[in-house]
Amino acid sequence: MVEHGAHHQPGLGDLLFPVINFAIFAFLLARFFAGPIREYFRERTEQLRDGLEAGRRAQQEAERLRAELDREMRELPAVTAQLKADLLAMAEEARASLLEQGRLAAERIRSDAKLVAEQEAVAGQRALRAEVVEEAVRRAKTIVREHVGADDQARFVREFVAAAGQASGPAS
Repeated sequence: MVEHGAHHQPGLGDLLFPVINFAIFAFLLARFFAGPIREYFRERTEQLRDGLEAGRRAQQEAERLRAELDREMRELPAVTAQLKADLLAMAEEARASLLEQGRLAAERIRSDAKLVAEQEAVAGQRALRAEVVEEAVRRAKTIVREHVGADDQARFVREFVAAAGQASGPAS
């Protein structure tokens, strides 16, 4: 039986066999997996390069955008002032246009009112003339009835017949 407390003296075999095993393992790994390992590291290197290039491009784009934002922020007061000036100019143009439209509408209304007033005045004059003529005829009838007698009527009829006969000419 082997005692538990007994020490084993390491020998050359204890060190040599693990080294030989490791060398065989490393040789087999290098022999059979060298291509795939090289391919893996080549692809990994390519991925890292692509990632670094994409990061560099993203950083440049971010710097460009930051510079553009800085420039736009510096220009913002001027742009704001220009927009205010443009809006005021547009408002002034709109006001002037509305005033001109209002002036033209007022002119048309005045013109139409003047025309209607003239037409009403002409119609009033015609109505007044018609009234005056009617009144004159009514009074003339009254005067004629009062002052013209039967002898005057007979004389008017003879004169009318004589005048009508002369106007028609010889009737032979």
